[in-house]
Amino acid sequence: MVMRLVMVFVLLVALTGCLKKVTDENASMDTGVAEETATGAAVDVARDTQVIKGKSVSVESTATQMEVVEKPSVQDIQQALKNANLYEGNIDGVIGPNTRKAIEAFQSQSGLKADGKVGPKTWQKLKEYLVK
Repeated sequence: MVMRLVMVFVLLVALTGCLKKVTDENASMDTGVAEETATGAAVDVARDTQVIKGKSVSVESTATQMEVVEKPSVQDIQQALKNANLYEGNIDGVIGPNTRKAIEAFQSQSGLKADGKVGPKTWQKLKEYLVK
């Protein structure tokens, strides 16, 4: 009986650890976008969500690092793709077939998996075109 309780406890601890892992490139969000950066700052905030300049930002911290997850708007994605000369449509905030094709083309050119979703790796490279 004690052995079963220990096994259940170990299983729960393992599953909890799996749930805490940061989502990968294939994780889908409302617009399929996330950015992760480590600042090395230690803070006492367990999890906080804020809106900064129209972008949803989640802050998760541990004792040694803080991660900021930025979720840019679809308009930002479309503008960056347009600046990269990959998107010719209207900046309408809708990820339709033309936007997906442009995302896939950008991912192919950038050596990323061309899945049509803007995850952390794709956005890291794509956001450079937002300011051009």
